[in-house]
Order: sequence, then structure tokens, then C-alpha cells
Amino acid sequence: MFKLHGFGNQLLVVIAFLLVVPVIVTLYMLHVIRNSELALVENQKAKLLRAVDELDLSTGESFNDILKKHGAFNEPKAEKVRILNNQLKTHIAEITARYPGVEVGFYSSELDVMLDGSENYEENFSRRRKSAFEETINQQEPMVQTFGRSVGGILEAYKPLYRHNQLQGVIWATENLSNTNYYKKFKQVEQTSYAIIIMGIVFGLGSSLVLMQKFVKYVDLIKKGLQTLQYDLTKTLPPAPGELGEISKAINRLAIRLSDVHKYNEIMLATIDDGLLVVDSCGKVIIANSAATRILGLLPDSLEKKYPDIFPADSPFPTLLARTIDEHRQFKDVKVKWVSPSRKTLELLASTALLLDSKQEIIGAVLCCRDVTERMRLEERVHRQERLAALGKLVAGVAHEIRNPLTSISCYIQLWQRHNNPSPRSLATMQQEVTRLDAIVNQLLYFAKPAEAKFSTYDFNQLIEKVLQFFTELYPGKFTIIKNLAKSLPPAWIDPEQIERVLMNLIFNAIQAMPDGGRLELETIYDPGSGTIITTVSDSGCGIAPEHLSHLFDPFYSTRPKGTGLGLAIAYEIIRAHGGNIEVESKPGQGTTFRFFVQTGRKENYDAKSYSRG
Repeated sequence: MFKLHGFGNQLLVVIAFLLVVPVIVTLYMLHVIRNSELALVENQKAKLLRAVDELDLSTGESFNDILKKHGAFNEPKAEKVRILNNQLKTHIAEITARYPGVEVGFYSSELDVMLDGSENYEENFSRRRKSAFEETINQQEPMVQTFGRSVGGILEAYKPLYRHNQLQGVIWATENLSNTNYYKKFKQVEQTSYAIIIMGIVFGLGSSLVLMQKFVKYVDLIKKGLQTLQYDLTKTLPPAPGELGEISKAINRLAIRLSDVHKYNEIMLATIDDGLLVVDSCGKVIIANSAATRILGLLPDSLEKKYPDIFPADSPFPTLLARTIDEHRQFKDVKVKWVSPSRKTLELLASTALLLDSKQEIIGAVLCCRDVTERMRLEERVHRQERLAALGKLVAGVAHEIRNPLTSISCYIQLWQRHNNPSPRSLATMQQEVTRLDAIVNQLLYFAKPAEAKFSTYDFNQLIEKVLQFFTELYPGKFTIIKNLAKSLPPAWIDPEQIERVLMNLIFNAIQAMPDGGRLELETIYDPGSGTIITTVSDSGCGIAPEHLSHLFDPFYSTRPKGTGLGLAIAYEIIRAHGGNIEVESKPGQGTTFRFFVQTGRKENYDAKSYSRG
């Protein structure tokens, strides 16, 4: 059994009274208005049709009969219209006198003009009325049209005009409804309806004021309680009667669960060594774990502040967060050199990610900072040990490479001392050996201490064209050069001079592998997934034996008698300094392919230019 307990049921009854009763009354009154309107309109339609019938019967002559009778059959159109109006105005006047407020007339389809008994000829009908004339003629039966439902509505009647069994045109009649009592009656019914509706609404509102006031009071208490829960989940909402009380209890239970989850999250975030900073879509900090506070030097009151306000002016982190939110872009392992508040220099890997809701709309972003200082120091120690271990092999290689030129020079010096007459050939040989020694020393110095890279965005295809032009001029027509360079290649983030050195070395090695000429192919491809440009240098030369492939990038390892073994080692170090990689594929007799990878103009993807603060 339905009982009126609780605010919900009471409000339902009030709302039902407020809506159902006025709606029923309104529908009834609209029904009355509609019936009255239809009855009046039908009455007016019948009157107009009688008027056009009487006008049709008042004259039996056709338009041409009238014109011939007055000798105007061949007169201009304007004269014909004037004569017809003069002859028809008596009949028109009789009908308008019989039906006050009604305008009547004829339409001649041959002359395409309305004849209303006026003295002046003019194009006196609109497109709408022209369309009505044509429709009446096409249907060949009477037609009534109504225009407008407010004050000023017009009723029009049309009837085909036949004379001598031929369709001559249309007889028309029109009446402005504002000249009748229709609108006065309609206004009276309308005012009565509105009065009844207003009385029902006022009565319903008066009945609900007390309940609504009480309801609003408890709603306001719940609203204030929710505002308090926004900052303190330990607070509870006050009890309330009925359904509002159930809502308060449900909110209190939810607040307790959220408080527990918040505590669990705080405990879990505190155990994570990585610094985590979470901001909403407006840039307000909502979460910062203890590691983020320690690593980034955040103040205890950083929460609820805008993230640009909690970092120093030279910090890179606001830029990373802003680009993540504005450009919908995520960053991975951006190297950042950071000086902590304790003046300790830290090496950080910063990453960002977007926070999305169930509709895949952005609601915030996450900044993760991982302290890799100790790991990088350990890697540096391991790298130092590896370099020391390679030093012995390097020294042996240097001794071997330098001993041969020095032996040649020593032999020629002894020969001079014996004959006291150096030959031009011996001098040229000594010059070649000294030049070779100088090249070995320069490459050795470059390998031992590479020049600092000067990174900038550069057109990679343009760099390849520049290098190829040099070799084309040096070996005109000897090699078939095939270029498969990707169109719309994004700018590369490189040191152009160092990458040019790599390309020169790879192409020079390819040319030396084809002493009798051959095919040299260069290709560039952009990989949007990794943001890298892949460059391939292939030749159709003699190829490399499998046992040599694993040693190609070792210092002083060469398969050519005159090679220093430092060219590929230097190329390998340059590509690694660019955050890329170099690969080689080769089979004896099938040529060799070198492939290396460099980054596009997204410097945040690697440590080409680290962020720093100090």
C-alpha cells in the first residue's frame, strides 16, 4: 500500500498535482479553442465560396467577349486590363457590398493579371498568389487557403473560371480574419483557460512551500557537509529524515571507504623510490609522494597549488608537464641533471603520462622522476674498466701501426748515410709514411677524445646529397649511385660535421670494396614509432667474411693492408654519442650493407642536450 512517508513520496504527490491537473485543464481548453477555431474557419470558408459562386454567376461573358464588344481585342495589354476592370467593377462592387470585409476579383490566365475593378494596371499579385492560381487551374476545382493563426490571419478562396466550356482563369476572394469576431472570442476563451491554469499552479505551489523549505534546509546541510568532505574525509554528514537520511548515510560510508583507499595509496606511494607528481587538467597538484618531495625539493604546502609555482624558474619539469597536457604528448626517460636542495647533483630520468577518464578525455598528467645517479656512476666505473682493459690492445695496435712507417723511414735514413744522396723516390716514400703517421695520430686522438657534438636540426637528405656530390666529382661515371631518399623527412637532431664524417667513411669503404666499379645505394626511412631516421648504405662489392663482422668496430681492426682500423670505430662512437645504433650485414661476394639510426628533432628523447639546474 502506498504511504506518504518521506520527502520523496510527498514531493511526488505535490509534483503530480502541479503537473497533471494543469496539463489536463490546458489540454481541455486547447481542445475547446481548437474546435471553436475550426468551426469559425469553416464558416468563413463557406462564406468565401458563396461569394466567388455569386461573382461567377453575375457575369456570363468571357474576357474576350468583353474586349471584342468594346473593340479592344487587339489593343495592348494595359488597355485590355483597363477596359476589363471598368466592365467588371460593377459586378465586383455588388459582391463586396453583399459581403462586407471580403475582397473579390478575377484572374486572367491569358493576360496573367488580377482584375479587381481598379483603374490602374499593375502587376498586382505575389508569387504565393500566382502559385495558388496555377494550382487551382491545374486541379480544376475550388480551393481554400488559410495564412496565419495570430491577429491578421487571412483566408483566401479560389474557383476555376469557365466560359464557353473553356478555362479562362480563376475567381478569387479573400478576407482578413481580424475584421471578424473570431479573435475576440478566441481571446476570451484563452484568458479563461490561463486563469484556471494559474489558479491550479498557485494552489499547488502554496501546498508545497512548507515541504520545499524543509527539504532545502536538509539539502543545504548535505551540501555544506560535502564541501567539508572535499578536504577532510573524516567528517560525517548530519542525519536527516526520509530519503535524505539514506543519502547522508551512503555518503558517510563512501567517505570512510575513500579515506581508507587514500591511506592505502599514501602508504604505497611512500614505498616507491621514484618521485611521482600528479596534476589535474587545470595544472593543480593533487598528489606528490615523499620521493618527489625529497628529490624535487617540494614544500609541504605544494598540494592544491599550480605546478609552475612550486618549481624554480629554470626547472624543465613545468615545460614537460605543459607539453604533455597541451600537446597530448607523453615523454619517456628524458635525462635531467638536477641539483637538489641539499646541493647534491642528481641524474634523473623524467617521464610523463596522460591521465584519461572512461571517455578517453584528459583529466590530468603524471610526472615520474627516477634517480639514476648511482646507476650512472656504476656504469661509468664499468665503462672506465672496459676502456682500461682495451688500453692494452690499443697500445699494441698503435705500436704496430707506427712501427711500420718508422722502419721505412729508418731504412731510408741509413741508405742516405751510406750513399749520401737521397733519391726522389725515397723522399716521396718518406713523405707518404709521415702523412700516414699524421693520419694515424689524428684518428687516434679523435678516438681517444672525441670532439664535443654540436647538435642542431638538419636536413638529413641534404647532407647525403652533399657527401654524394663529393664522391661523384671524385669518381665521375665509375659507380652507379641509387638514391632512395624518403620524402617529407623530418629534420634530424645531429651534429652535421660528425654525421658527415660517418657517411664519408661508410661510402669510402664501399667504394674501396668495388675497385672495378659497381652499384652504390643510399636509402633514408623515417620510423614514426621510435622517432628515428634509418639510413642505409649498400654496395655490390666483395663483401665481408663472417669471422670479421664481429670485429669491424674494434679499434685498429682492418681487413685492408693499408687500413688503420679506426674509421669504423670512430663512426661507431659518433653514432652512439647521437643516441643511435649502427648495424652491418654482409656475405662474401654479395656486397655489404651498413645501417645506422639517428633521432629526429625531438631532443627530449635522448641525452643530446641534458636539462640541468644548478
